[in-house]
Amino acid sequence: MLVSADDQVKAYIKKIMSQLDKWMQHGKISKLVIVITDKDTGEHVERWQFDVQILASSKSKKASKLANLAATGDQENNGRGDSSGTAPAASSADPSKTEAEIQAEIAALFRQITASVTFLPQLAGDCTFNVLVYADADSDVPVEWGDSDAKEIVDGERVQLRGFSTSNHRVETLVSYRLGN
Repeated sequence: MLVSADDQVKAYIKKIMSQLDKWMQHGKISKLVIVITDKDTGEHVERWQFDVQILASSKSKKASKLANLAATGDQENNGRGDSSGTAPAASSADPSKTEAEIQAEIAALFRQITASVTFLPQLAGDCTFNVLVYADADSDVPVEWGDSDAKEIVDGERVQLRGFSTSNHRVETLVSYRLGN
């Protein structure tokens, strides 16, 4: 697993994580997507999708239109990153789960993501990544975030990975990738 030593990439990720934390705390997101794109061709080569179902919320649930938002400022990522993806949320969480059980589910997901190098094609050349968030239409959106398309992988393979749940959330994971020519 690669860890970035680039201070600009670290600052970019920190800023994204700070905003995600705010949206999660207020139950405003339903999906987080990380898309890895070939820098030379502009083709999307991997798409990691995390579907987030918020199970317990103090606010009343109302139907809201979802906006697909992307953090602007593509960042270079040379080589394989530790991206993650999600898929449609399924069953509800068990509120009686212990913290150890939840941590075990998350650890199993991390192991599966790390093991995905066994089936994902090797990334060749320089790549960039985009972070997309599907947020409620009434979410406060910083100016550096903007509307985006879904950045789907055309004719790609899809693999459903493990999910995990807490008493408040259910997260499902899906990775899509383009097979080499």
